[in-house]
Parts: sequence; structure tokens; C-alpha cells
Amino acid sequence: MTPEQGTGADAGAKAKAEPQDHGADADAPVLAMQLAVRVDRGTPPTVTDICRACALATIALLDDPRSQSGGPWHDPVAAWNQAQIRKLVRRGRGQAWQRAHEAPGVTVAIDGADARAFVPGPVDDVHPHVAKLQIRSTELPAPPTATSLEPTPGLHIAVSPSVEMSWGKRAAQCAHAAQRAWLTAPPYTLAAWESTGRPIEVVQPSQELWAQLVDEASTHIHDGGYTEIPAGTLTTVAWWSAPVPTV
Repeated sequence: MTPEQGTGADAGAKAKAEPQDHGADADAPVLAMQLAVRVDRGTPPTVTDICRACALATIALLDDPRSQSGGPWHDPVAAWNQAQIRKLVRRGRGQAWQRAHEAPGVTVAIDGADARAFVPGPVDDVHPHVAKLQIRSTELPAPPTATSLEPTPGLHIAVSPSVEMSWGKRAAQCAHAAQRAWLTAPPYTLAAWESTGRPIEVVQPSQELWAQLVDEASTHIHDGGYTEIPAGTLTTVAWWSAPVPTV
């Protein structure tokens, strides 16, 4: 994993306010974080690794020193983080992918998947190089279904088996779950996670396993209903697993 990210010490200084929905304001711009994934024709990443990369890229941007108080990204990140944390996942390749890096953001690479999280802003005022990247997902093989989980440490995210989603939508939901879990985790959990290299796993559970995880998980994400699925749909859950301490 090779993320551009802040240090573990930065995590302790981040704003810990949980994202809130303050109600619709007709005069306020709709804010969103744009994410981009590099999807090459010959060797595309797996959907699972795309989800992992988008989740880590979101955290890396939030943890970046430029997003902290006094940094150049603080105001737009804080405004978005206190709204509905909407995310849009795009895909790119070749020079279009490279040009998109001119927009401010943070890129994470993990197991063959490259994802870039861009500084949030109004959905109708996207950097031109980012706006040229396609939102519509190209077809990729579905992730395998897990009937059980290995006891691996780190941040875990499970995606509902009851909801049909494009891989872009799935990646956005995983990024929501990672963001919420990270923002609400105690400092000692984050410190342990940092010290072990920010391990993260994303699984597509069976119905039986999903029911168990919903009961046990500490983070639950219900979609805002902007695209693909109805508002309020439970899409993902997340939890921290030992030896990352949670209590």
C-alpha cells in the first residue's frame, strides 16, 4: 500500500465531528467528494480492491495536513464533512487519468488498484480534468461471496448482498463506511491501525453472514438516495478487528 497520507499524529488532531445532515438549504450548493479509479482495459483492478482503495483514499484526504485547521483544504473539507458526505466515483485511464491529478487531492495505491480522492466541492463546479472522467461504471467481475471471515486485524467493511449496485456505487458506499468508522474511532484504535499500515478488508458476505455482521458491526451506512437505490437503504457496515484495540 502506498498512500499519500498524514502521519499517525495527524489523526489525533483531526476534527472528530461525525458527519451530520443539517437539512436541505435551497440556497446552499450540493457538495460532493469526487473519487477517481484507474481502470485499464487489459488489467483492471478487482471490485474489492477498488473499494479498498477508495476507502483508504477518503481517509487519507481527511487525514492530510492540508485538510486540518489552517490548511488550504480545511474549509471545503469541513463544509462537506458536516453535510451529507456525498461521493461520486469516476473511472479513467492513460492521459485522462494523469491529467486528473492536476486537481488537488490524494492518491492511494493498494494491490493493483489506484484511487484518487479529490478535495470536495459543489457538484456543478468540478475541475475540468476530473469532469471528463466517466461516472458510468465499466463492467467488472462481481466479487466472490464470503460465507465466513478470517480473523485478520484492521478495518473491515461488508457490502449488503441484498442491494444491486454498480461497482462505482459500491466503492462510494465503502468509502462512506470507512469515513464514518475512522471519524468515530477512539485515538488508540487509530494509533494501532496506523502502526500496522492501515490494513483494510472489504467483503461481499452471504445473506446469513450479512445478518450476523449487521448485528455486530459498529458502523452502519444508509444511502442518501441520490443514485441507483432508494434513500435509507442499508448498504454497508464496518467494524474494527483485533489486534486493533476497540475498547
